[in-house]
Amino acid sequence: MYGTALRFRDDTAAEGPPAFRILALDGGGIRGLFTASFLATLEELGGGRIGQHFDLLVGTSMGGVIALALAYGAPAQTVFDLFLDKGPVIFSRPRRLGMLLRPKYDNRILAGALRGYFGSKTLDDALTPVCITSYELENSYPRIWKDDHAPDLAPAGDEPAWKVALATCAAPIFFPGTQVLEGDSHVDGGLFANNPALIGLTEAVRYFRQPLERIRILSVGAGERAERIPYEKARRMGVWFWRTAAIEHMMIAQARIAHEIARRLLGPEQYTRVNVPLERPYALDDYAAAKNLIEPGAQAARVGYTDLIRRFFSSAAVIGREQKSAVQALRRGDRPRRNS
Repeated sequence: MYGTALRFRDDTAAEGPPAFRILALDGGGIRGLFTASFLATLEELGGGRIGQHFDLLVGTSMGGVIALALAYGAPAQTVFDLFLDKGPVIFSRPRRLGMLLRPKYDNRILAGALRGYFGSKTLDDALTPVCITSYELENSYPRIWKDDHAPDLAPAGDEPAWKVALATCAAPIFFPGTQVLEGDSHVDGGLFANNPALIGLTEAVRYFRQPLERIRILSVGAGERAERIPYEKARRMGVWFWRTAAIEHMMIAQARIAHEIARRLLGPEQYTRVNVPLERPYALDDYAAAKNLIEPGAQAARVGYTDLIRRFFSSAAVIGREQKSAVQALRRGDRPRRNS
């Protein structure tokens, strides 16, 4: 059932080739504390470094920051500590006046935190293949940032990790748009893929040539509960009242349809969704409220630990890393390639 954090089923195949494992991490602003707490607790319980157990990591917004960190082999605890330490600073000085004409927050503190965490790493420095979402405003087009892991795509992955992380976090209203490359303009990938499970599924089928029956997805949310809007209120709401409600409802709608499509394509035995219902709506920048999600994240990991270890963490993933190594060898050999 969608929205429950505490139900898991075993889908480990007894025979045949290894499953292609995908970790998909939702956006949700500082509510990403739930996601980071869940993953850090799994590691603490004995799951090992999260990144080494998945063939592909995909993420949006703060989920994208976590996915990038895990792709470089970092412990989940380090990104949890980053959110915990920098969250109150990043969201500490909202603009009270002029917010109708400017973003709520300056992004310089966020940019500094991301640059300090990722340093000079580029996407292609990732050990595990990774896909990060943003939305490009110049051409009105979804953008999937990825390392160089597909032989039939042009070489990619030179982009600085911190710039990609800043782009996927650039939630409209809250943060200004940002540039990754000269001439582009990006905002949060949550506009089209707040739950990036379908991004991962498509990448696995198209660029890793995986059949659906071999794909396993662990999809982790960041808590959800939009404002309930009865008809009498909805028919009177104008721009001011819809300013944040529209974003929250669009994010939840996209996350839920992605969940339903992935679940129906793969079946519940191949697709696990971990999320927590909120007792009230939490704003994307409400750090004080988001801290209440730390324990539910840890509890979800503790309750589901045995099944999750068996399904996703019983062995190191090999398919994604082996293909990336093969692509790197191909590039070094300067063999012909085609764009797609």
